[in-house]
Order: sequence, then C-alpha cells, then structure tokens
Amino acid sequence: MIVKIGNLYYYPLKLYIFIASFFYFRKLRVTGRENIPWKGPVIFAINHQNALLDALLLSVISIRNPHFMTRADVFKNGIADKFLRGSKMLPIYRSRDGFDSIKKNEATFEEANKILQNGGVVGIFPEGSHSLTHKIRPLKKGVARIAFMAEESAGFTLNSRVIPIGIQYESYFYPEGRTLISFGEAIAVSDFEKNFREDKNKGIDQLISKITDDLKALIVNIENPDYDGVLQSYKKQRVFRSNLVEQLKADQQLIKALEEDAPFKLTNQKRSFLHVALISVWNGLWKVLAFIPRMLVDKLVIKTTKDPHFYGTMRFGYSIFIYPFFYLIMYFLIRSWVS
Repeated sequence: MIVKIGNLYYYPLKLYIFIASFFYFRKLRVTGRENIPWKGPVIFAINHQNALLDALLLSVISIRNPHFMTRADVFKNGIADKFLRGSKMLPIYRSRDGFDSIKKNEATFEEANKILQNGGVVGIFPEGSHSLTHKIRPLKKGVARIAFMAEESAGFTLNSRVIPIGIQYESYFYPEGRTLISFGEAIAVSDFEKNFREDKNKGIDQLISKITDDLKALIVNIENPDYDGVLQSYKKQRVFRSNLVEQLKADQQLIKALEEDAPFKLTNQKRSFLHVALISVWNGLWKVLAFIPRMLVDKLVIKTTKDPHFYGTMRFGYSIFIYPFFYLIMYFLIRSWVS
C-alpha cells in the first residue's frame, strides 16, 4: 500500500530531479547505460562517496527504478519511514545502530529477495558507508549474500545480474565540479554457481572480488598507503580533458604513474582564446545572477547540516527547489514592472 501511494510522487519527483540534475552540475555525463538489462533482476553495486546524493542521482539516471538500501537511522521518524519506503528505499542497519539491530537486516534482505524474484532492481552501496575519498574501500559481503540468496531461491535459474557503477565527482560539495556516472558491464551471478555450491564462502568471496575489480576500473582509485601524498600530487599534475570519459582515463594514467613513480607525459588539452573568454564571461554573469539564491542555499546548508559529508546532498536538495522558485519570482516581478 505504501509503495502504491509512493508511486504518486515517486515518478513525478524522479522526472523533476532528472531534469534538475543536468542544470545543477557544471557538467553531468552518463556512460554505459546500455549495460543495464531492460528487464529481469538486477543489483546495482555503487561506490559510495557523497552521502544521499549518490542514491538520488542513480535513482533518476537509471532506466530502471531501483529500491535502494539506505541507512536505517533516517527511517526513525514515522512520516519519514513511509515517505522513504514509498520512494523505493529499504532500511539497512549497521553496527553503530546496535548489534541487536543488525538482526533486522534479515527482513530487509528478504524484501530485497522478493524484489529480485519479481524481476526488480536493488541498489546497494557495498562499501557500507560513504567516504570523501578517491578509492574503493573493502566491500561488505551483503551484496553477494543478496545475489546468491535470490539465485538459490530460484535454483540458479533467475539469471540475475550485478551492475558495477562508478560515480566520479570533481567536487563533492559544489556544482562547479563535473560528474561522471559509469555503468560497468553486467556480472552474471550464475557464473559463480559452481564455486558457491562447493563452498558458499568461496563463491561469495569470488563475486565480491569481481565487483571490487570492476568498480576500481570505473573511478579514480588511489591504493597507495600514502594516500594524501598521492592525492596532492594528483591535484597538482592533473591534466584537463573536456570529455569526461577521456578525463577519467587521463586521471587513471596519472594515478598509476604516481603510484609506480613513473613519468607522466600527457599535457593539458588546448582551448581557444574565444572558448576561454566565453567561459569567463558566462561564469562572471552567472555569479551575478545566482548571487542571492546561492547565498541563501549556503546559509541553509551550514545552518541545517551538522555532518559535512552531507553538504553536497543538502546543497543539491536546496538548490533544485530554491533556484527555480527564485527565478520564477524574479520573472513575475520584472513582468509586472515592465507592464
């Protein structure tokens, strides 16, 4: 019943956020969407860097309608619980919620199993928590458990797929950064059936290892123990590419060179004087036009958000509603003044 009521606002909200996303970011590029099956059970396995913004983007960018595993503490309020469940979100409990609470995950896993059995999509952040770092952290085994639970329930005839998804932000907090969302090639869970039947832990570990490797190929992944040192060198030597797919490849080449202490030969992409001038004029004009709504958004973010990890999420949420409302008011004011 909750889900049916949720459909009344889920789809209109999805369309609105989809459109707003492309206006919010300086540039938003999505690649690999053809890897998503049009039907059948699918698990989205996504790197997790930017709190709830990751789930918001994947919900609207995908051609499917995923049910996302979401931290359970945001479900505490009764109204929030109904809204989130209607928005296709499922509570997932962590050790910080209390060890007794973790047992409740079994009910969530069962719900995810039902969704997959019915040919739906489940979205999971297998790192287990968000982190403002350019790397894939060790994955939790929940994503593999859910995948095998669904297949085992159907005698390994379900033909479920795991889609690794990498989200690469140039800025975690502000819209000036560009964002690339990459859908990797589908992983067939049935490919791991033999090993899972022989040894469940072995099958789970192999699926986790495959997902980990595929995720690493979709983002800037710094594995060097001197993470901060490599990150600083990366920021100083990073070369510019207008195409975000090419940008990711260049960034990955740079990280590899830095971690192997090898030479890096790529140079910045040349931009014409006219191109640079037009961008400068537009940026200056936009700063003037957006001064008031941006100031309001910034104040709201600082006032209402205690955890800095959620600054990007809250700035996005406030912006996609405040900016249109502000310009709508300005339009009517100017129109009434002119007439």
